[in-house]
Amino acid sequence: MAATRVSPTDLPELSLTVSRNGQGPAVVLLHGFPEIAYSWRHQIPVLADAGYQVIAPDQRGYGWSDQPEGVAAYAMTELVGDVIALLDHDEIDDAVIVGHDWGAIIAPWVGLFRPDRVRGIALLSVPYTPRGERSIIDHIRATDPDGPFAYMLAFQDEGIEDVFEADPIEALRRMHWTLCGALPDDWAQGDPLPSGLPPYLSDGEFENYYRAFTRSGFGNPINYYRNLHQNWAASRPWTNTKLTMPVTFIAGKKDFVATTADGALGSSVQSMNTWCTDLRGIHLIEGAGHWVQQEAPDQVNEI
Repeated sequence: MAATRVSPTDLPELSLTVSRNGQGPAVVLLHGFPEIAYSWRHQIPVLADAGYQVIAPDQRGYGWSDQPEGVAAYAMTELVGDVIALLDHDEIDDAVIVGHDWGAIIAPWVGLFRPDRVRGIALLSVPYTPRGERSIIDHIRATDPDGPFAYMLAFQDEGIEDVFEADPIEALRRMHWTLCGALPDDWAQGDPLPSGLPPYLSDGEFENYYRAFTRSGFGNPINYYRNLHQNWAASRPWTNTKLTMPVTFIAGKKDFVATTADGALGSSVQSMNTWCTDLRGIHLIEGAGHWVQQEAPDQVNEI
């Protein structure tokens, strides 16, 4: 995966490190937290060999891309603007936008803000849900402040990144294990995690994440979460807006973000039938958890 520094012409103050491979119709791969473009290592060569131009950035604040200061630098308008700026830089009219985790939050907003630049969307692990009556932060506070999404509340606190940066190896190891499909079925929040690394990460692969977060720290990636309420407040014109371009959804069957405890579709995934007018498919991969494109690369690539 050849990575180059890209300075989009309308973002002279920002440079992104981007893996660019192949020729043909463009596909943009947006990673999540705590990841970098390297999380697409199993998909990039396959897509390039299949005749696509693949663009996979370390998103702003991550890895070897620039680190703008301040929470506001990580608002949704900025994140969507980066995607459009990358397309403009390479003189690309439109692209399929593929997102995992946080990337799957950004990808639909690229489609909502600039549908003229989006041929289709593929969402991994996080389904599209439209802007609702209250922000996700207010929703969690009101309905389940101690539940599985309580970490989003904790991420609102200044200084939480210091905890992770005190031992980034253990922080990354725990984050990847906690949502991994290889966890024992009887594992519960608070139980000890298995030793070592999840089976989808070799020591060398994990080293790439460790080096990336040693460089970037965790503060700016967490700033994405600190914008959740403001993103909601700023997106009022898009309340209950449907996606009209082709959309595909992929998740691990053991990913609590997308499924229930017994592996059935979560309500937010089911609602995509309402909010995506051209939903091409919902695919659940047996045995995989949240890191689906790394845990089950062959199955994801086939889809």
